[in-house]
Amino acid sequence: MKNIIPASDYRRLKLLNLLFFAESPIPKKEAAKFVECSINTLNADIETLNANIPDGVAHIDEIDRKLTLRAAPKINFDYLTAYMISNSHLFQLALSAFNEENQSISEWAEKNFVSRSTFYVKLAEVDTFLSRSRLILNTTPLEVQGNEINVRFFYYHLFSKCYPYSGWIIDDFGLETPINTFIQKFEKSLNIFFSLSARTNYAIAIAVTLKRIKQGHPVRVSDENMQFWHDVYTYHSVTEMDFSDLEAALGETLSQEERYLLIIISALSYFTYVNHEQMTLRLSYTEKYQRIRLRLVEELITILNERVSDTLVLKTTLVDYFARFYFVQKSNLLLDVDYFTKKFIPDTVDKQKIISILQKYESIPDYRFIKANMDIIATYIHDFFNAALLMESYTSSLHIKIIAKNGFIWEEFLKTEIRRHYSEDFIVFCDELNPSEHWAQHDFIISDFPLPEVTDVDVLVWHMPPTKRDFADLDTIVREKYGKTE
Repeated sequence: MKNIIPASDYRRLKLLNLLFFAESPIPKKEAAKFVECSINTLNADIETLNANIPDGVAHIDEIDRKLTLRAAPKINFDYLTAYMISNSHLFQLALSAFNEENQSISEWAEKNFVSRSTFYVKLAEVDTFLSRSRLILNTTPLEVQGNEINVRFFYYHLFSKCYPYSGWIIDDFGLETPINTFIQKFEKSLNIFFSLSARTNYAIAIAVTLKRIKQGHPVRVSDENMQFWHDVYTYHSVTEMDFSDLEAALGETLSQEERYLLIIISALSYFTYVNHEQMTLRLSYTEKYQRIRLRLVEELITILNERVSDTLVLKTTLVDYFARFYFVQKSNLLLDVDYFTKKFIPDTVDKQKIISILQKYESIPDYRFIKANMDIIATYIHDFFNAALLMESYTSSLHIKIIAKNGFIWEEFLKTEIRRHYSEDFIVFCDELNPSEHWAQHDFIISDFPLPEVTDVDVLVWHMPPTKRDFADLDTIVREKYGKTE
């Protein structure tokens, strides 16, 4: 984030972050120390923020030299971040270059009401950021130049960080049609699911890809990468995947390389596997083709000291997380990094152990990206492991799906009867038999009618209302799991 917006805007964003998560008013002296500026500069920043951010979005109040932030109910810190980036000169310059408006420096400065002297200062900031990302900004006309994959990744992340404040800015290709139509087919093909926000990020990446192709900027792939991409392509069974919606909107057939890339960039977002079989397949593929990458993941898992009972989800999540770094070597191109991480309480994972393991691998060619991205990767894994441990009591509980032949009311009745005997510490009820947004969580099913083999878990056939024998059968399972029932 520090590289995307000017130092003054970054300081103001730090102030907004401090106030957004504060549990009580913050004294001005404390705020000034936190953002590393004088009281006078702090006052100027507050005045600027209150003048520029719409009052219906957020406003900083001062009472007795203490600061609080009023934010609208539907506004979170990501939205404020999107606002700051969308109003930065980097975004405006990048958008002009992306749309190939073919403007000169003078034309752009005049259109955006910026003096030439101010523009050259801003241009230097943009140049500095782009150079760290192995890109350059051509000024005659304005154009971001460099390796095509790096150029696209730059646009992917910049535009995704500006959403939803910026709105959908790639009008050539619609969010719902054709892009979301393709994503739905992609999900079905791979048994995965994108949340609404993750889906939007992937959609932005697809739209950028299509627009760059349309503008005549094809991706160039080395023979080495082409073989790796082919392996990914084979794993995903892309030959069976339907790209027709995207090709119809583009007006041409996608090349093999572009099809590869459209699949690979899904790793830049986050998705959930809807069954354990797909997760197992993912790990078996990594075991066969990329064993060295799985070895790091397995060693990181040992930090948890078997405190997590089911590590399949952890392994696949880490494998997919590392995948993004194989295509983008520098953290500057990964703008989705949260520089304002809020600490987990309790913090039960030693971050230094994570760093020590990562350092063992940073000199291996397949992991050459680790050294440049050490803090980003270590922070992500640290937070991820903490979240997994906090959820362990829930995920390790017995999960039951209730099915009643007479419908919902009787299912709720059975839940009520079971809850009279067992608290949520022992039994958790699942709402879905075959969920479409995540893997099935139930350990077994309780039904008042014999069921066909609808899932691969056991079915306890009960009566309605349940009998003493029914509860005795359930009690046996609970005691086997916990050794007690109270």
